[in-house]
Amino acid sequence: MFSGNVMLRSGQELRAFSVLRPDKRETERGRITTNGYTEIGRVRAILAQARPEEIQRWRQLTHPITHKVITRQKPDFEVRPGDIFERDGRRFYNQALPYNPGDIGHWTIFYCEERTDVV
Repeated sequence: MFSGNVMLRSGQELRAFSVLRPDKRETERGRITTNGYTEIGRVRAILAQARPEEIQRWRQLTHPITHKVITRQKPDFEVRPGDIFERDGRRFYNQALPYNPGDIGHWTIFYCEERTDVV
């Protein structure tokens, strides 16, 4: 029986990420602006580069990705497209709803784009 224990290689250990959500507000003219970010929680995850096939597939869907953030099970809070995973000053913008391989609930994959031009 599968106990959830998985052997990870060096460099694949679970690392702490802060999950940020943009604070959006509406101006008096109706324009929606971002007024900073709020931390909605923390997750322990593996950061992996996306494979070329995945990059091409998401580019065709007009959602460019560069990395995957892989967590054990599902976070206790909702992670939406547009939320940000942050670690050591690097920011990864979540591009889609979480993917649960096989609907088993052991791992959750978030497809993200690393952005260095946005603070």
